[in-house]
Amino acid sequence: MFQQREYQDQAIKTIIDAYDAGIRHQLLVMATGCGKTVVFGRLFDAMRSRLSGQMLVVAHTDDLVRQNAVRMASMHPQAVIGTEMGEHRADPICSDIISSSVQTLGRKGTARLEKFNWTTIDKIVVDEAHHSTSESYRRILDKSGSLLPDSRTLLLGCTATPTRADGTALDTLYEKVVYVYPIRKAINEGFLVDIRGYRVRTDISLDGVSKTSSDYAVGELSERVNKPLRNQQIVDAWKRLGENRKSVVFCADINHARDMASTFRDSGYNAEAVWGDDPERAGKLQRHVHGTTPVLCVCQLLMEGYDDPTIACVVLARPTQSHVAFSQMVGRGTRLADGKKDLIVIDVVDGTVPHSLVTLPTLMGLPNKLDIKGELLTKAADFIEQMQVSNPAVDFTKLEDIDEAKILVEKVDMFSIKFPPEVENSSELTWYKAATGGYRMLIPKEGTGKTGSVHIYENALGIWELDGLIKEEQFHGMRSSFEEAIKVADEQVRKRVNTQTLSCVKREAMWHSKKVSGGQMAMLKRLFPHRSFDFNLMNSGAASRLISEKLTQRAK
Repeated sequence: MFQQREYQDQAIKTIIDAYDAGIRHQLLVMATGCGKTVVFGRLFDAMRSRLSGQMLVVAHTDDLVRQNAVRMASMHPQAVIGTEMGEHRADPICSDIISSSVQTLGRKGTARLEKFNWTTIDKIVVDEAHHSTSESYRRILDKSGSLLPDSRTLLLGCTATPTRADGTALDTLYEKVVYVYPIRKAINEGFLVDIRGYRVRTDISLDGVSKTSSDYAVGELSERVNKPLRNQQIVDAWKRLGENRKSVVFCADINHARDMASTFRDSGYNAEAVWGDDPERAGKLQRHVHGTTPVLCVCQLLMEGYDDPTIACVVLARPTQSHVAFSQMVGRGTRLADGKKDLIVIDVVDGTVPHSLVTLPTLMGLPNKLDIKGELLTKAADFIEQMQVSNPAVDFTKLEDIDEAKILVEKVDMFSIKFPPEVENSSELTWYKAATGGYRMLIPKEGTGKTGSVHIYENALGIWELDGLIKEEQFHGMRSSFEEAIKVADEQVRKRVNTQTLSCVKREAMWHSKKVSGGQMAMLKRLFPHRSFDFNLMNSGAASRLISEKLTQRAK
């Protein structure tokens, strides 16, 4: 029933290897729709020789608890699957796998924690682990003893979005991100559909809307965005861009969902509003699944654990500052289905203070202001990365329109390059902001070798990682801060390159202030035949940087 995929095999192997290395508290990051349930379901058998006891799977919604129980039963037909949620009670002795609600087991003062023999539960899975630092989860984990230093219990957090909505660091629970299968890789390998993104701008201002946790206060947000003109703009955009696909429209609250559905109906489209405790919820969802109702306007629903792969258009009528919420909403439409070539995302962007809104490009680490204008998201990311390889001194984080990437390059004065202040304070080498996050340095090739690069970035647990490839030799490291990571990366560069190459990547080498040499002049004229240079206004360092970047571009 469940198709086994190579990356899932690799994830299971990595989890087991990490466990054998003594890492008991692990985080698995997989894009929505890639089968993290299959991975932790298969672990029940894969870990049997090491951990032969019971498995507890904890989730935060009733839908997820029921879904996990059904899937575990399908994968393990001979096992006893128990459900611990509300009126459902698992047999603490006979159950091999227990699918539980955190609200049931983690409720303060509940006696239901006491009925389990925690010495026989040796595998604990937290589904949607970005929620797991809350007090209710901690009550379960503290009772289980899994957080004790000498515990042999495997604690595996699984999530597609490894950042908690309230900003609490997940490293308070988990030691290591053992495996990552991101959305971009899943799309490129054909396990998720690509995303075609359109931006719809409105004149609504979100400035002054209060925040709760790390997102907008729902009441104030709805009052601001639930306007007839804005709702009609969204419907008109869907008519123009949505290709009449089965769609989910994410709204701010119940009133917004109802009004959006009404606006669709007034425009001649069959639409319904549905929310978390809607008494007619089951029927509405069924009508949407079967296509009777092509447009579903939702709130407090479908964010996690809802699997309808035929959803082919997602409309983000609810602005958000939460990366978790945003990626979960988009993830409702990225699953594969027969005849489904891609997912259309209509991203409604209101006026707001800079850098606060999460938008579609941020899924690939691209600037949140970037409008990809209906381009495939992975293609847009590839294009900008290629542009940055060719022009590493250009700050593509400021790019707002993908059509203007080349114009941005032309506007940059290559002879008065500004480096990020954090780089100038921590390194003397030429680190640039990477368009898809972190910082990157390009290493000119030596002799007949290939060009190299070093990338430093912050991972899901707030740890800085460095990945390098110099002289065709890879290296990797982890440090607790940006300052440490960049210093270690600098040391690796110095160790691995010759003196001449090192001088090329130094920001303020002594020779940078010298006049341009005759050889540099000849090289620049050859490399840039359609460009004129005033060599009296250029120094040797600027000339060398231009030459290195051009040669690096050619080598790529």
